[in-house]
Amino acid sequence: MDRTRERRFPAVMRALTGTDAATVPAGRRAVVWLWTVVSVGTVVLVAVGWPVTASGYGTGPAAAMVGTLLHCAAVALAVRWPWAGLSASVAGALVLILITAGAAPGWPWPWPVTVLLTHCLTVFVLALRHPWYWAASLWSAGALLTVLAPAAIDHHADDVVVANGVVLLSVSGAFALVGLLVRLWIASADRAEAAQRLSASEVARRRELEERNRIARELHDVVAHSMSVITVQATTARYRRPGIDEAVQQEFAEIAASSRRALGEMRGLLGILRGHDTAPTAPLPGLPDVADLVEATRASGVEIAYEGTDAEVPDAVGLTAFRVVQEALSNALRHAPGSSVAVTLSEDGHDLTVRIINSAPERSAEPAPGARLGLAGIRERVGAVRGTVRAGATADGGFELTAVIPVVEDADPLLT
Repeated sequence: MDRTRERRFPAVMRALTGTDAATVPAGRRAVVWLWTVVSVGTVVLVAVGWPVTASGYGTGPAAAMVGTLLHCAAVALAVRWPWAGLSASVAGALVLILITAGAAPGWPWPWPVTVLLTHCLTVFVLALRHPWYWAASLWSAGALLTVLAPAAIDHHADDVVVANGVVLLSVSGAFALVGLLVRLWIASADRAEAAQRLSASEVARRRELEERNRIARELHDVVAHSMSVITVQATTARYRRPGIDEAVQQEFAEIAASSRRALGEMRGLLGILRGHDTAPTAPLPGLPDVADLVEATRASGVEIAYEGTDAEVPDAVGLTAFRVVQEALSNALRHAPGSSVAVTLSEDGHDLTVRIINSAPERSAEPAPGARLGLAGIRERVGAVRGTVRAGATADGGFELTAVIPVVEDADPLLT
């Protein structure tokens, strides 16, 4: 039986909430069950309370129907609107107390059994769904009706009336206490489920980081080996080929230097991917290193005109400018082979302007394919230091990239 109910419960939850039972929080599942209990309880109380009030207490059927419907409707209203449930419960109970005042001896009054059960169910719903003072208010209203009703209609408060009032206050108080405890239990279950979901997400994130570390190690093993071979071959070329001239030896020396630099940057990137806490021992490139970058790129045969600046800029600005020039030169080599490039750095005391312009590529040259992420990376890097980037084709068919990087902040970004 239990397994059958477990198999059926997810289908019921999908029908009622549109989601799987495993992904529905405990509070939402409790609301579904509460609506079920309230619906069934309201129908049963109306079906039993109306005829009992009309026949047992000798009241008119119409008055009994109005009072019973109003009082029972308070249970459903209390699920969503506590003020409506409280008002309907007090009004319905007052009507039923008044019309049942002339009942025959032996019948409980001022709270008939069905009215007492409806009152307790409403108190329970208020305590379960809303702050505690709503349930306390309805409990206090029940106590006032118990004390004031006999005096208002000149009814003798005998032992039966006193016992009936004591039963109401004790039972409704117990229902309020149970509702508050269930509310706290549901809140604790929600917090526990939230903690479990957070723990699951942290485990998934840790596995993702482990996978990234594994990929980084494999990338290092594959690329570092090739770069090391290039470095060794370029460095030892003059000894293995003693007949090569001086220009070729210089070319090999520049290839070895570029490969060593690329290998060092890749190892630094690997340290970031692995999440090492230790800072890199080698300094990051900055504005003074742009000239060396341009000179190294000229060794590939590209005609580059360079105009730099000796301005002192923050390290983050210098690193950003270096990366912009590096990416722009790579794009020019890749997408505009055979073109000439002009690199200009200027600083006006407020902004550092980096401008790279390449001419139209040679018609016979075939552009190399790229990942189309270079400009996006430049914009992200420059935007991180509150700079702007403009890029587009020139009138002669070339391409221009201009990055404006603030050197001096206008104001504290936390105050703007």
